[in-house]
Amino acid sequence: MWVWKAVGLLVGGMLALQARADVWQGEVGGAPVVMEWSVNDDGTVDGRYFYRKYHSDIALTGTRDKQGVLRLGENLGYDESRVDLVLRSEGNGWVGEWRGPKAKRALPVKLSLLAKSELPGAALGAGIDELETYNRARLAGLRLKPAGYQAFQGYRLAWWVEPVSKIRWFRLESGYPADVMARLNRILEKRQWREVVDSFECEAGARGTDLGNYEQKVIPRLLTRGVLSMSIETEVFCGGAHPDFGDAPLNLEVASGRVLQLEDVLWLGRGKPQGARDDNGQLRDDQYERKVLQPWLASTFGRLYPREMNNEDGGDCNYRDPEVWSPSNWYLTPKGVQIGAFFPRAEKACDDPGWSLLPWALVRKHPGTLTSRLP
Repeated sequence: MWVWKAVGLLVGGMLALQARADVWQGEVGGAPVVMEWSVNDDGTVDGRYFYRKYHSDIALTGTRDKQGVLRLGENLGYDESRVDLVLRSEGNGWVGEWRGPKAKRALPVKLSLLAKSELPGAALGAGIDELETYNRARLAGLRLKPAGYQAFQGYRLAWWVEPVSKIRWFRLESGYPADVMARLNRILEKRQWREVVDSFECEAGARGTDLGNYEQKVIPRLLTRGVLSMSIETEVFCGGAHPDFGDAPLNLEVASGRVLQLEDVLWLGRGKPQGARDDNGQLRDDQYERKVLQPWLASTFGRLYPREMNNEDGGDCNYRDPEVWSPSNWYLTPKGVQIGAFFPRAEKACDDPGWSLLPWALVRKHPGTLTSRLP
């Protein structure tokens, strides 16, 4: 499990507005911008905007007074208080002034409601319509470009890159029926655009430093008639005390395109794994992972890899602790199921050891719903 992906550390809590208001477009000193904000019950305001030329977010925090005037600061630190932007409602839009900390004079601001008819759609490809209005506007003008081909396990992959963010993903070009490839490629393209958005949002947290970073490597791991398995390794610094890194694998059932859970491949519980999760994707037995799966993984790896588990090469990672084995961080290979580990920040280098593989011969003794269709 990659925690910063799960909790949205990437974009920062201030950017994950709980109640989205309308999205506005216009100009700050003649430069095109897109802006949104949310007013809380106590009159405080959280928001963000981006210049269309640069795509990355500038965080907004401030207040709304009794007359409805917004007074907002940009990228404020925890104890900072400053007004960079003043907005007043006028007709169906907003007008005001911007004066940044180093501005020699105030610049005029004018905003109007961003109509959905002005948003990019099919021209950007599959999945763009499912992004929220603000981020669809952010992607206007961007296009994916071909980035080469690769032969992988008998399949032909075409790579595509978004040049500004440099996010690079593959599509399937052969090896599956046309309708199957179209469905899987829509999923992959949607995920790629989501990663492009995340990379731009990440930059806001590191603004003002020279340490901002969002690098991603997508690695195909296993393609078969039944499954598509891949790693999504990302290294980021989006502000805060430390950079972050890790793998967030994506495992898809080819026939349906659904995201697979580990019990689709490996099942140690009672009954059939088909009923292991409820309609919300949560395990019905909340003790299964902690009392059954994780202890089994620690014990099994202890038998398979005693030297590595005992850190006989001089490491100090406590792989014998069952709780470090993450059942949400896994991918498939021709040799078996690779299981990741997750450690606290101070031991981050212990994550995802390369040796923690469950061979297929062992996995087949504990089959999940799809195990019979795997190598």
